[in-house]
Amino acid sequence: MRRAGILAGLLAGTLSLGACGGEQPELVSVIRPTDPDMNCMDLLRETGQNDLAIARLVDRDDQIHRRNVHFTAIDGITVPPAMLTLDLRDQPNKEMHVLRARNARLIELADQKGC
Repeated sequence: MRRAGILAGLLAGTLSLGACGGEQPELVSVIRPTDPDMNCMDLLRETGQNDLAIARLVDRDDQIHRRNVHFTAIDGITVPPAMLTLDLRDQPNKEMHVLRARNARLIELADQKGC
């Protein structure tokens, strides 16, 4: 009976570690209510900020990939519960996709305004 309780506790602890594997994506709105009020400089500034954020996310995605490979190749063999900490949420790619869509929207607005 005591052994079953210990095993249940270990299983619960292992499953709770799996919830730690990855960050939640912070997605921006592609279309905002204030978009028509933006002038050419505002559009250019936000596009530049989005490009910088995309560059940072590319680096972050590379770090996550290397970390996952490490956990899979090394820790996954020696310490199998480490596999539960893999980051499989693809957070950087989701954020990059939304930022690229936002930039496309901003470029469309700039074309409409003749910037």
